[in-house]
Amino acid sequence: MSLKNMPDWSQPLHIGGGEIFLAYEEPRRAYALPLELGVAPEPGGAPALSLELIRMIGGNHEPQVFGLLAVRFSGLYALSERQQELFAEYPGIKLEPLAPRGGFVRFQAAGVLDIPEELLAPRPLIWSGAGSLTLSAQLGQTATMMLHDALVNGMVTVTALAEVEAWGLASRFPAHAEFNPSELAALLNASISDGRITQTELASQLANHMQNESISVTGVTTDAERTSAANACAERLLGRFARLSPAVDPSLGASYMIAMETMPNGKVTWDLSDKTLVPRAMVLSANPLETAKQAAAHGFTLTRDAPVIQFFTGLHLLSLYPNLPSRRIGVLMMGVEIRVPPFLPDRPQTVTGSALFRENEMVKTIPIRLSANEPVAYDYQTFAFISAGEGTQRLTGPVLHHQGLLLTLPPDSFPVQFVRVEATQLLLEAATLEIHCTGLRNDKTWNAVGTLDQTITSLAFAVPRDVTGGTLALEAAARNSGRRRSIGPIALEDCWLDLSSFPTAGPAIISISCNFDDAAGLVAIECAPEDRLDNPEATVLIRLTPANPSREWRWLVLNPLNDGFCWRWFRLPGEPSAPWSSSIDPGAGSFILKSSARMEGVQ
Repeated sequence: MSLKNMPDWSQPLHIGGGEIFLAYEEPRRAYALPLELGVAPEPGGAPALSLELIRMIGGNHEPQVFGLLAVRFSGLYALSERQQELFAEYPGIKLEPLAPRGGFVRFQAAGVLDIPEELLAPRPLIWSGAGSLTLSAQLGQTATMMLHDALVNGMVTVTALAEVEAWGLASRFPAHAEFNPSELAALLNASISDGRITQTELASQLANHMQNESISVTGVTTDAERTSAANACAERLLGRFARLSPAVDPSLGASYMIAMETMPNGKVTWDLSDKTLVPRAMVLSANPLETAKQAAAHGFTLTRDAPVIQFFTGLHLLSLYPNLPSRRIGVLMMGVEIRVPPFLPDRPQTVTGSALFRENEMVKTIPIRLSANEPVAYDYQTFAFISAGEGTQRLTGPVLHHQGLLLTLPPDSFPVQFVRVEATQLLLEAATLEIHCTGLRNDKTWNAVGTLDQTITSLAFAVPRDVTGGTLALEAAARNSGRRRSIGPIALEDCWLDLSSFPTAGPAIISISCNFDDAAGLVAIECAPEDRLDNPEATVLIRLTPANPSREWRWLVLNPLNDGFCWRWFRLPGEPSAPWSSSIDPGAGSFILKSSARMEGVQ
């Protein structure tokens, strides 16, 4: 696996808010970690947040109420502002978002509000492609009614905190660490009460063990070097033996659970300058209920009352979270079939059930009736109908087994692979995107086409798993000018698009020269990006002389659909400004003017 272009944890840039890291072996590329999590948008502008109320009544039982909550989060990066700060110090580096790949989220009370324990409990965030993380949860009556009140009546005193991680290249230090992993595990176990530790705490402990020679390190002579070696060792230890685990107090940082029992006995030597992938954890705030309040003000309904279910002895309600993209291209219908084998002698017959997953449905329920003391366990199999030639074809996923009332369907359980494409609102305000997905299936061309605009901000291509050689190609058409910019073909994988995704976005450079064809001793012009002609701070004065007739000019392209520049002859204070030229494409790499043209005012 090539490590080129991976974020390099050893090359941080401390600029503005949040963390920025250079890409490995790609000095003109950097990644920004998110500043916080927001609720991802659905087609039509509604937030990807829903709460479904389930009521069960009947018999001598009290009515039972519970809720099915589903939220899809995505990172908020403030890329435009951070790119401008980066450009001020490093004009040649282009900034891109780095999406976390999983973690946990918990609600927290603001002020003195008392909220149910089950809302305070951390819950998994599942990677759902294109920079999105999905929370799915079945909640009891108290928690359900509190969230329902928040969504309907606009109570926003409940926020959320997420612990997430991204992967990149480990920090490197020119040293070797020799130790016995099993003995180190015993030392760590003695100082960690619940097995969880932050990376900062682990690095501090490893530095102490290096000082007392429980870990032997060559090439380290100072405290600063020991700290660097300990950080590099801690990253590798977490990457090899630990997993992200909900922190007792996330305000102190995200924590990892080290699997002490997997650390082998016997001396090992780690080269701390080796290149290897390791995780980096972060704690991010989120405020989904504030988003819900704003959505409700615009007329969106985020809660739904499911039909009342008649209660019978042995009745169970399976809650299914398909974790599917809202808009799916290339698939006609999708669903799942449930099969519960006989449970002898109480239940000799097989119980079956099924559900269809329609677009924009984040949760589905299936009632099944089992014997009174029977555990809830069943087999399930997904299916999909796709277009095939002149007709349709039914595909099925593997038969899988599950126990419990709550089932989040993993991506590999479906008979198609979902390739998600998502664009930011900022990009779609500037352009409409047409995406072509192509490949080979049964030696024939397979293709699908989708469009993203201001009303549809994300989609997913349902690609049969036997498609080979798949690629994506994208074309953006500017809304104001019709100017077009392309990306690809690129590999068939999830794609998160921003203005920064296009090759012409970011730092730009051009050589400006003057052909002195008259007696002029000086030529002065003003240049500015075409989308900031009215911004004096973006306008640059360029002076050229016969002795120095050329100069390079750098600027930051914020919108790749307006990536040109304009110029005009410089006028002294008090004189009327010269008109700006038409937009000039910087792709040529150079621009030449004639000194004699200034006398005629020619642009």
